[in-house]
Amino acid sequence: MAQSDYVLSLLKALDILKLVCASPDGMRLNEIADHLALKKPTAHNLVRTLRARGFLDKDDANRYFAGSAIQELSSLRNNTILLKAAGRELRKFRRLFPDAILTFSELSPGGVECRLRMSPDRPGELQQGTPGTPVSFAPYVSASAVCLQSCAANAGAFEQNFPFAEYGVARWGTEERFLEVKRKVRAELVYRMERSPGVAVAFFLFGNYSLGVRMEREIPGIMEKVRRAVAEVRTTLERELACGEKTE
Repeated sequence: MAQSDYVLSLLKALDILKLVCASPDGMRLNEIADHLALKKPTAHNLVRTLRARGFLDKDDANRYFAGSAIQELSSLRNNTILLKAAGRELRKFRRLFPDAILTFSELSPGGVECRLRMSPDRPGELQQGTPGTPVSFAPYVSASAVCLQSCAANAGAFEQNFPFAEYGVARWGTEERFLEVKRKVRAELVYRMERSPGVAVAFFLFGNYSLGVRMEREIPGIMEKVRRAVAEVRTTLERELACGEKTE
């Protein structure tokens, strides 16, 4: 593509982002304009636009810094890498345990969201949560929720939005009882919930993610096989995510 076909204002905006992101102490508007040989009104309009979309922030000293939207783009990329890798791992996991319902879930401040699911009633199909309308698990109740509330990095923010007194007391009675369960889950990285029939188990993976396994009946010795398979999934996903971050 000839350079005459480029959108020059976009190129200038990207140049500003690169410049500011490489400046740990931030930059004032006149510094940005001088460094990139821009007229000050042009620099002002570009910076104002980038700030409006969250790509730049400004402090009280009128210095501009990289905004939160840059980190959000990176997170979206990492989530895409992670979901693709998790989908592959769930398919392999399903071949080992064809009668189980499998879930790959994430804890966000707004809910315990099932990102991926595989089940015997829809064999071979990798079900994905629809953006904006994810399938959610009940806080304090489901195996995935208890596992993630015990171990996830953002569990505190989640429970501020879903306080125990409102959402947990009916299930656990006292907060002390729930805290004791959480301590045990953090130590073992797994929460097991007996069901009728069967059992639901959620394994903490890393960050804000868990892998859930629900079985209508538990075959003797199968849980140890499940634990080994989960350990392999955890190792693979951590490696995939680390490789993705290195390519940024």
